[in-house]
Amino acid sequence: MSNTEQRKNNVFRFAAIDPYVETNIVSPDESRTRDKGYVQWGTANGYPHYLLDLYRNVTSLRSVVNGCVDFTVGDDVTSIVRPYGENMNRRGETARDIVKRLAWNAFVFGGFAFQVILSNDGTAVKEIYAIDLDNLRTDEDEQVYYYSEHWNDKYVRADKVIRYPKWFKGSRNETSIFYVKCQEYGVYPAPLYAAAVKACEIERSIDEYHLNAINNSFMGSYVINFNNGAPTDEMKEEIERNINEKFAGKANAGRIMTSWNDSKEVETTIQKLDTDDFGERYKSLASHCRQQIFTAFRANPNLFGIPTESLGFSSEEYESAFKLFNRTQIQPVQDLIVDSFDKIFGMPGSIAIQPFSIERDTTQVIR
Repeated sequence: MSNTEQRKNNVFRFAAIDPYVETNIVSPDESRTRDKGYVQWGTANGYPHYLLDLYRNVTSLRSVVNGCVDFTVGDDVTSIVRPYGENMNRRGETARDIVKRLAWNAFVFGGFAFQVILSNDGTAVKEIYAIDLDNLRTDEDEQVYYYSEHWNDKYVRADKVIRYPKWFKGSRNETSIFYVKCQEYGVYPAPLYAAAVKACEIERSIDEYHLNAINNSFMGSYVINFNNGAPTDEMKEEIERNINEKFAGKANAGRIMTSWNDSKEVETTIQKLDTDDFGERYKSLASHCRQQIFTAFRANPNLFGIPTESLGFSSEEYESAFKLFNRTQIQPVQDLIVDSFDKIFGMPGSIAIQPFSIERDTTQVIR
């Protein structure tokens, strides 16, 4: 047997082994692009899209973000300014709708932005819109903003990008962008959970592991050894495909596999892989990651309807925990939003947020 043939026969082929490396985590690094004018936000300009993907797929993160948004919007949002009839814009969005979108951006991306449209003479605000930060980029001096819904395309065409000037007091620009960073990082903000993205990735991977365990349970539990020599690569692929199609998957639990061999000496063997109670290990790891995510928000999971391993959580404990969380995490965002409205409309008390309460009977108003 030649050395080449021996090397071919010693090649081991494993299915469903896809090593995950940390480089799959998108970095928030900022890089300048002089020819395009804007600063790229993260690796391949994709950091906000990565954060959005985590929000969509990590249960604990989605729960705490949605809870924070509810707490920020509170029981009601009222406004003494209605630039577009009874609403804030031609879409019919109310002050509450705008505040809710701004709060969502604040907790997903670490900041929020308005599009401000003035009247024809430039003396009054005609409309305002909440702009999702994943669609915005800015220049190094944060004076020009670039809006596009195609940042994730391999090549972003110039006609798919709209330039807007920065809003400033006394601006007469027909339309401009008012941008707020809740968490400073660079020209772009950082979300509260920026240090917990690894925990988010682990929680997502655990869910994917259990999904794959259900849909491909046969492959995860057994190794089949064919003891009659190494076939060609094409034959290996065909055998592997046939086994997967016939035996893998959640619908095949309890089926019996049969094998036909020329003799006992060349029989097919099936070897079960021993596991060290993966269920408990993943449960402990999932609990740790969930705690890391809530720690990043300085939040108690009980505030979001997620029970902990403690023996109980009384109403007094809930109220105490909520007061602290509300004071340190929710009110600062509310203050930024209210202050932003006041600056845009040039008057104090332009909107008011009635704080969140379980009974919805509070009369306190944030102005």
